[in-house]
Amino acid sequence: MPDLRTVGPLVLDTALIAGLLFAVMTDLRSRRISNKLTFPAMLIGLAANTALGGWGGLQHSALGWAAGLGIMLIPFVLGAMGAGDVKLMAAIGAVKGPEFVLVAALYACVAGGLLAIYYVIKERRVTNTVRYLACGWLWALKGNGPKAGAIPYAPAIAAGVVLALLPYTLISL
Repeated sequence: MPDLRTVGPLVLDTALIAGLLFAVMTDLRSRRISNKLTFPAMLIGLAANTALGGWGGLQHSALGWAAGLGIMLIPFVLGAMGAGDVKLMAAIGAVKGPEFVLVAALYACVAGGLLAIYYVIKERRVTNTVRYLACGWLWALKGNGPKAGAIPYAPAIAAGVVLALLPYTLISL
């Protein structure tokens, strides 16, 4: 009979990937990540890590949740990130822990940058983006001037998680 400590993380990783696929599909379709996905994922992460590691597992999961939330909180407050993205990263932290969510967030930043470049080119916003980067952000803070475009960020988060799950990544856990 397989050991729960061996099979448990594999089951959690599989569930995490399935949840991320759902988040990507809904974010691409409606630019929303449902609370029906993020809140249960947080609870499952906390419960599963507690079952697998006792109080230490709960602590690890809670620290991961806090790290995921903390990473995304400042971009959210500045209006650069949606609440669904914040809750998704917190759920990832609850499932995988603080070290993992930090690495996944770094990879997600790179993937998000590439995704932003793709959307800028696809939506023919190169001129507006250059204008915004030059000084539009200052005008936008005053309420006039070009606005930065919004992109669905769940694909970047999912890419960051997948890269962090790979056994040979640039940043090892």
